[in-house]
Amino acid sequence: MRAVGRALAPLALLGALAAGGCAGARVTVSADRARYPVSLSAEVRDKSGRLFDQHSLTRVGTFNAHRAPGGIVYSALTIPSTYDISDAVNQQVASSCGEAVINLSISISDACTVLNMFPFLNAAPIWPGCVPLSVSGEIVRRGEASCSVPTAP
Repeated sequence: MRAVGRALAPLALLGALAAGGCAGARVTVSADRARYPVSLSAEVRDKSGRLFDQHSLTRVGTFNAHRAPGGIVYSALTIPSTYDISDAVNQQVASSCGEAVINLSISISDACTVLNMFPFLNAAPIWPGCVPLSVSGEIVRRGEASCSVPTAP
């Protein structure tokens, strides 16, 4: 009976590793170089510190940015490990004639499920994983603010 138990131990360990799955990635999202305020809530402050809520703001567009960074060594090494949305914020807010982004949300999709949940291999430190990120929000401006869009000659 002991011999059977010893023979099943490696199989049980292999099954636990396969079921545990370790593939994925780890990412930090930032907007350090954004020229416009970005808020996770429905409120935003202007340069003077005055608070504007969603009732005093006019929605002028939608902000969207996407990235799918990959990771190895159990998500400890992700390339790239940071996602700076500053360029996307600056471009999309300016083109929408907005002043800020509110209700910013960060979500992931299951687009990499097959890669992240591949039986047995996802327990290996060299097996790659990924995290498809979607960052979205509402582009707004103050109700009393005007916008002058340059016209083409």
